[in-house]
Amino acid sequence: MKRRYAEAAYLTFHHYKKVPLSRARTIIIKRKEELEKETGSPMAYTLILKSLGVPIEVWHRENIKYVDPGEFLTSDPRLVRTLKHLKKRYKLAIFTNNNRIQTGRVLKALNLEGVFDHIYTYNSFNLLKPNPEFFKRAMLELHARPEECLIVGDCYSVDLAPAKNLGMNIFEVKGPVDIIRATSF
Repeated sequence: MKRRYAEAAYLTFHHYKKVPLSRARTIIIKRKEELEKETGSPMAYTLILKSLGVPIEVWHRENIKYVDPGEFLTSDPRLVRTLKHLKKRYKLAIFTNNNRIQTGRVLKALNLEGVFDHIYTYNSFNLLKPNPEFFKRAMLELHARPEECLIVGDCYSVDLAPAKNLGMNIFEVKGPVDIIRATSF
């Protein structure tokens, strides 16, 4: 799936900036390396393209055409069970830089539709993480104080650092198995 998103990013930049596809690929790869070196974290194509002047709406419109996460993702019954169990005690929310359509596709592929109480995408506030305002607005809607929140994420600079700076609790994961292991149900 990462390769498909990369290809979609190259094509989006190629079409939007009207540069040859090979040049678009080179520019994006170089910018990705620069941003990852600056932040020390993997960098999503949303933030890479934004840093290169491609409007988020353009990227989202294009990635919907090029990438269907359902082709690459499969449900893990242990993760579904874990999250459903957590939902009995806690409000569960998603904070993502993705758009509503792709987020819905991901949830469907993972068999997690209806598991989350709230889903905050780029479309919710027209903001991207790591902008702290994204987290603040979501907390306001959730009627939650920072110390009541646990942000689970796989990208420290985008997901966790801004949350921690706001006083939220954080938990870094590499993938679903980390969530399953952290809970003992």
